[in-house]
Amino acid sequence: MKEMTEQSASTKLLTIINVDQARPSKRKRASARDWQIEASTFLKKRATSGRVGPVGNAMKEVQGKDGGQEKEEEEEEEETLEDDGEEEQDRDEDIYERHWSSNSPLVSAYSSEKLSELKWKKSKGKGKQTIKALGDVSLFLPDVLEETKAIEEEGDLLQIYNPNLLQKLKDYNGTAVLTSPQKSLLETLASYRDVLYPKVDITKGYDTTMRAPIALHAMNHVLKTRNRVLKNNDHLAKLSSGALTTSTPDRVTTDQGFTRPKVLILCPFRNSAQSWVSLLTSLSLFDSIENKSRFDGEYSLPEGAVDKLLQDPGRYTKDHVETFKGNIDDSFRLGLKVTRKTCKLFAEFYSCDVIVASPLGLRTSIEKEKGDADFLSSIELLVVDQMDVMLMQNWDHVQFVMDRLNKLPTEAHGCDFSRVKPWYLDGKAAFLRQSVLLSAYETPEIRALFNTSLTNVAGKIKAEPENEEGVLADVPKGVKQVWTRFETNDVYAEDDARFEHFTTKTLPMLLKSAVSSSQTIIFVPSYFDFVRLKRYLKKLDNFNFTSISEYSSTPEISRARGAFFGGKVDFLLITERFHFFRRYRIRGAKTFVFYAPPDHAAYYPEILSFPFKKEDGEPEVDESELSCQVVFSKFDFLRLERICGKEDARKMAGGGPDATRFTFL
Repeated sequence: MKEMTEQSASTKLLTIINVDQARPSKRKRASARDWQIEASTFLKKRATSGRVGPVGNAMKEVQGKDGGQEKEEEEEEEETLEDDGEEEQDRDEDIYERHWSSNSPLVSAYSSEKLSELKWKKSKGKGKQTIKALGDVSLFLPDVLEETKAIEEEGDLLQIYNPNLLQKLKDYNGTAVLTSPQKSLLETLASYRDVLYPKVDITKGYDTTMRAPIALHAMNHVLKTRNRVLKNNDHLAKLSSGALTTSTPDRVTTDQGFTRPKVLILCPFRNSAQSWVSLLTSLSLFDSIENKSRFDGEYSLPEGAVDKLLQDPGRYTKDHVETFKGNIDDSFRLGLKVTRKTCKLFAEFYSCDVIVASPLGLRTSIEKEKGDADFLSSIELLVVDQMDVMLMQNWDHVQFVMDRLNKLPTEAHGCDFSRVKPWYLDGKAAFLRQSVLLSAYETPEIRALFNTSLTNVAGKIKAEPENEEGVLADVPKGVKQVWTRFETNDVYAEDDARFEHFTTKTLPMLLKSAVSSSQTIIFVPSYFDFVRLKRYLKKLDNFNFTSISEYSSTPEISRARGAFFGGKVDFLLITERFHFFRRYRIRGAKTFVFYAPPDHAAYYPEILSFPFKKEDGEPEVDESELSCQVVFSKFDFLRLERICGKEDARKMAGGGPDATRFTFL
């Protein structure tokens, strides 16, 4: 295919026409035709003149006929936002300008087809380094865009931030200066590179060290973007009225995307959204918040409800309490519209600046509107928080949202295309979007997202997990643990190979032993594997078992736990998601079998400690009576690394055919 440059007028025209493919109503059909004719005329004029600066008012008039923004909003936006506290800087020296300018040097010389074929590799000059807020990191750059290396973190990167916002963060800390991790993270975010941080600990000041700097970065981006738009509005108004002299220099007024929302924050529960909204509104410059009482009512616990986790926090682990305290509804979406004086919560998506939502809530909203995801077309900053929790929900919802980011819209939505940045029209927005991914650990799904969906040509930074030692030291002493590797070279056939190994080797071995043929827990991380194994076990003769999953009701769970503890059933089948959501202690087990290593490394010693957490009336436990069997393949390496440590994981996953069995005591 012939390569298309950014200045190709025909490309822009085709893009604009495609944007308006949706059938307009009869009442608007005539103006839609006028809009297409005007778009064609505008692009032809710009192609011949080569101008990228101010434009006439003809297109704006047509857009006004076609609906455009609501009058109330237009009047409101005539006001200028509070001054950003900075003089007009040399735009070549401002990393914000170099990344987001109308003709960004990162993408201007390449077609969208060329950009989509990028190959990523670790930077030779800055392969692995240490960032105080993130630890050891690796920097990945596109292999054919060597010029991106020229955009280095030189000088004081904090200069791109509004000083009043930085003061807000200091006030939030209650200190006169930013903390060292906050300063380090802000400098990293100021590079506008993607960031993957797979070692979040929500029990250790997570809001202060991670969320607060990211929230400030988001609001600073909104402030810069809206200030530029409103200043250009004022310039064009003066130009139209003749208030500007002929000596006034041209001003680049292509300053917008297709739609207004610029920041998307995905989080799993309403309690997380409440934390984010609190930080976003605290680290901002407006005076008041609209619909605050409604927000508090919908995102907090219902009036009169008691949070049992906070009532008895010692009963559960700290990470469980932090994850599930408060309102844990997982279907929500919220728009925040920021103006000079106020922040409006529950703003309509097409008129808001920031969207805070769960993947499920956003997907439900899109499907309810017959697939309308155009409000995601101009997202410039994406934050995905607590991805480890989303893996325990439904990862397909995350992928659904990611697949709809920065796509060309299907309708105009009142967009003034004469103000749209050229790289938006050329379908290059995804190659400039900054994404910040936060998780407690790394999985193949998260790694795949980082490798394929994050295409920011400025580069992407990946924090290296700290799994030197693993968690085997936390397992009670004396418990024999046998790890058995099954061989497979095809990742797509791994599930079948695991099932065959378990049913033909592991299960017969358990049934032959007088000890392991009863009082045995079988832990299955994947719900799909759980269903498959459960169906198989039901067909076996004289195999006495019961099962619990995340979909089991409380009475079903109580009956299953009671039957297992009372010896009425010999085997108990449970899923990792059940343990994640409930965190119950299962009594009566002496043999523990892991169909696969758990994603959460902490669950491994936690489950093996069940017999030692005695309640009144329970007998003492002899460690020699307890045993553990774990089935794994080389494709479980990330899980092995978290549980067994880096050194042992390499030996276990990379051993030859004669080294498939490993024992720990």
